[in-house]
Amino acid sequence: MSFETILYEKRDRVATITLNRPEVLNAFVSTMGQEMLEAFHQAEDDEGVGCVVLTGAGRGFCSGADVREFQAGIEGRTSGNVPAASESLCQLMFNLKKPIIAAVNGPAVGVGFTMTLPCDIRIASDRARFGPIFVRVGLIPEFGSTFLLPRLIGLAKAKELTLLGRMIDAQEALDVGLVSKVVPHEELMTEAMSLATTLAQGPTRTLGLAKEALHRGLVSDLAGAEAWEWSTLANCVRSPEFVEGVRAFLEKRQPRFH
Repeated sequence: MSFETILYEKRDRVATITLNRPEVLNAFVSTMGQEMLEAFHQAEDDEGVGCVVLTGAGRGFCSGADVREFQAGIEGRTSGNVPAASESLCQLMFNLKKPIIAAVNGPAVGVGFTMTLPCDIRIASDRARFGPIFVRVGLIPEFGSTFLLPRLIGLAKAKELTLLGRMIDAQEALDVGLVSKVVPHEELMTEAMSLATTLAQGPTRTLGLAKEALHRGLVSDLAGAEAWEWSTLANCVRSPEFVEGVRAFLEKRQPRFH
């Protein structure tokens, strides 16, 4: 499948989705949203994919929504369908049964910032910058960020960044817990692919269930979370992944899940 605004590659059970409008720092347009939906569905449906890496081509990750498309919507020349695409894309990414790593290689602004939030792990180049700048143009944040951002960095810091609409650098993103790691720019994709390969060689079904369990815990009480854990654990102990994991442990070798 070929795309206009993104690249999709698969290697060693890792699918890489690259936002590919480098001439405009990968500014988000409705076509990109639709193509990302298709690419994430493709990755989820492919049993040969165990992890997804999301990154940007060129100097930026994503500079936000393309203002030309916004202007066309204001003037009535387009239907302005970016928000609808973004909403369903957020939920698809958040609920994907496979881990997603955001490898943030440069500025991640507006929707470029918020699209990193449904990812499971975020690592940043030392050139990355993050900016929830929506209030500067009279907008509120989107892409599920009002649900996700306070849960990632706490309500107080989420309010500060959102209400001030300020940019933060990679080190501050690390300090507040937005990203897990900051690496030199030239090492970003090596680091991301190493982590992705480790995840991709793991028990894909189990990783998906663990991800779902953590997400359920966000909106459940303790009793509900524990009940779901035990019922799911009962299914896990009958799975081929568990059998292989125990066997590998007893035989003092690395498990072979694929």
